[in-house]
This record gives sequence, C-alpha cells and structure tokens, in this order.
Amino acid sequence: MKFSNWQFGELEYEEHHVLTFPSGIIGFEQLHTFVLVNYEDTEPFRWLISLQDQTVSFPLLEASRVVPDYTLPDDQSREVFFIACLSSTIEESTVNLRSPILIDNAVREGKQIIIENELYSMQFPLFPSAPQPVGT
Repeated sequence: MKFSNWQFGELEYEEHHVLTFPSGIIGFEQLHTFVLVNYEDTEPFRWLISLQDQTVSFPLLEASRVVPDYTLPDDQSREVFFIACLSSTIEESTVNLRSPILIDNAVREGKQIIIENELYSMQFPLFPSAPQPVGT
C-alpha cells in the first residue's frame, strides 16, 4: 500500500505494519492509525506517521537512548519511545519524558500514557550543556 506524507513524500507499507492507537495521541485523539518509519537520513530518530492525516508525523527516540534506566511498570513486552520536539538547532531540542509512547508489537497497538511524576520533565534536553538529573 502507498500513502503520501508532507515530510517524506510517497511511502509504501504493508498492512501488518499498521499500528492502531485506540485513544489517539494527546492533541490528536481523532487519529488512530499510524506506521513507524525508520528513515536513514534522520537516525536515530524514528517517525510515527499518521495514515489519516498526511501532515501529522512525530519524531520518536527509543527511551533507552535518552535515559538508559527509564522503566515503566509492566513494559516488558512494549517498546517505549519519547516524542521529540526538534528545534532549529539540535542543542535546543528536547524530549517529553512524562508522556511516553508505548508500542506493543505483538498486537500492533500503541498508546501514549501520562506519568504523574514531577521527576520526569516534559522538556528534557537531548544534549544538556551540563549533566542534569532526569527530573530537571
């Protein structure tokens, strides 16, 4: 199957690559079908791209790349990602530690959760100028 995305142009996918987000993504609750794309030019970022709205795509980073000891209860069978907020310079870019994306590949389902823990920042710098604890 093919679809078009404003950022990547025409892309192909197979039906078994589709991820369903029953509750959508925060702020995009009306969107429920996505594909996770690995785009070589933007590694290590992966892209969660909506199949319903060609203007919606989210840059993701695997949680372990940002915070090696980041764990959630009962996440053994799920991949955990953070949505990145990419700025004009990579040094100003951040990730949201408080609202991770969980993907269960066994059932091809995803969800975004909100962690009510002030220790996790919503704007955690990807490249802090000085070492910082996770909660800053």
